Amino acid sequence: MSSEFLLSRVCYKMVRMPNQSTQPYKGARDFYPQDMQLENYIFDTWRKVCSSFGFEEYSFPMMEPLELFAAKTGQEIVAEQLYTLEDKGGRKLAIRPELTPGTMRMLAHTYKELLHPTKWFMMGTNWRFEKPQTGRGREFNQLEANIFGVPGVEADLEIFHLIAAMMQSFGAHTHMYQVKVSDRRLVNALLTEVLALPPASQPKVRQLMDKRAKLSSQAFGAGLAELGLTAAQVAQIEQFMTSSLADVPIAKTNAGYQTLQQLFEYVAATNMSSSIVFDPGIIRGFDYSDGLVYEVFDTNPANRRSLFGGERFDKLITIFGDYELPATGFAMGDITLLEFLKGWNLLPELGSAIDYLVTVWPSADRRYLVRALEVAGKLRAQGHTVTTWVDTNTRLDKQLKYADKKGIPQVVILGEEELAKGVVTIKNLATGTQTTSAAW
Repeated sequence: MSSEFLLSRVCYKMVRMPNQSTQPYKGARDFYPQDMQLENYIFDTWRKVCSSFGFEEYSFPMMEPLELFAAKTGQEIVAEQLYTLEDKGGRKLAIRPELTPGTMRMLAHTYKELLHPTKWFMMGTNWRFEKPQTGRGREFNQLEANIFGVPGVEADLEIFHLIAAMMQSFGAHTHMYQVKVSDRRLVNALLTEVLALPPASQPKVRQLMDKRAKLSSQAFGAGLAELGLTAAQVAQIEQFMTSSLADVPIAKTNAGYQTLQQLFEYVAATNMSSSIVFDPGIIRGFDYSDGLVYEVFDTNPANRRSLFGGERFDKLITIFGDYELPATGFAMGDITLLEFLKGWNLLPELGSAIDYLVTVWPSADRRYLVRALEVAGKLRAQGHTVTTWVDTNTRLDKQLKYADKKGIPQVVILGEEELAKGVVTIKNLATGTQTTSAAW
């Protein structure tokens, strides 16, 4: 044994790393086949419902220039939750924390070719560096559905119909959730016209108002006081956030108020009043929200939280230039949706994704495997999902036990008699019955 080889072995032992963890990165998720089956159920439902409304699917890269999010996404996300990196060319990039800015980039790129109205939807993975907890992770999949090019509240109304159809497709009834609606123009009027706050302080006040439901009155008041608000101004904000649409302390000529009036007239006419209500406490944390804002809440006492939300963002496209494109839509995450489905016992019973196991007779005779592969191919051509046993040394009873444990409902047996007669035997594992018929 050479001295060079011995030296290399010594060096290997010196630098050998300890066993690596089998856990994923904190806040990220592994999807085993059963988990992926449930995730695909969500994706398939999202795609089916959006497509039924005439929305078209699109996609874009997970990484974007850092300045895209720094321009208009909420400061909490940009300062505390954004994953950033620098590529080998020195360009500063961010892993997307949301889908809307990238969507607007694509629309601006093809602005002159757009046919209005534009109805798009996308499903993609986002990342935010926040504390993982129930219903929230650092990695999450999200659906976003938007309507572009329609300035009127009629587009928002269709979005609400899309939301209702989406919830219904997951088995939810209207008493299981509630859509709370407000308008950012009401909040802007409160901060600018009523309280006369300087523009520089307004984003932080809005951010605190957005968290009001999670804070005690003392903590909320103290937070506003730290931002320089007087006790009288704090009281005015509290009054605003608990008012009805009829007595909201904002001029009735306010564009946001008039939009809400129109919306609720439509809501009443389309029998959606039981699930859509006015709530001036809905603020939304994105800086680009500039009109109607709303969040969908779970009414389950064990999970009274916001599931997802949406807004008008008519001016967001202006970060790319002198464009005009009214925009409205919502984004729904898979993690909060799963908690909602669990809480209301709406998770589907997902059986095996495989229809048939085609067994292989234990024999050195190659004809058995060749025949099994042929039969499996014919079943797949008929639209079935089929797995073929490929170890020619496995006893038949073990193959059947495997199918039973995997939840595969039917097995195809191709033994000596079947091969000789050119037939197949199909066994139903649930009933134990089996039938023999001519091969396909």
